[in-house]
Amino acid sequence: MKQFPPRAEQGEKPGVVFRFPRAHVLTRQQAAPYLGISEKRLRLLDFVGLGPPSVQPDKKGRHYRKEDLDQYCATLFAKAGLSAQELQRHRTQRNAVTYTGTDRFMELATRQELAQGCAYVGGRIAIGLGLLAIVLSHTPLSRVLFHMQ
Repeated sequence: MKQFPPRAEQGEKPGVVFRFPRAHVLTRQQAAPYLGISEKRLRLLDFVGLGPPSVQPDKKGRHYRKEDLDQYCATLFAKAGLSAQELQRHRTQRNAVTYTGTDRFMELATRQELAQGCAYVGGRIAIGLGLLAIVLSHTPLSRVLFHMQ
């Protein structure tokens, strides 16, 4: 029978296990005021496939990490040509007054992103409907339905 090698001397304390803090996760209802936009706007951004990345979808809805929300906000500020210092100043002013309403800059920035996403999806739908019309225009069924004499 094989014998295991003897244990190394551990001293008085056994091995220490460090617990890392969990990433702070917000629901959609909590994430929308954190970003300064309405919950409906966040839902639309998610539907179009834009907005902050979501994690842990479940029956109650999608969840968002605080780090991802901060990164998304920083991306919008960078697209607008604003610096990271401006983002930090904006965040501290918003937190200082504990204002939980909509943020005008975030509303404008997400409106622009939502318009681009809807234009992309609308274009794809128009292409699909155009192809469907081309296919149906050459079938006998369309001749019977639309080209009556």
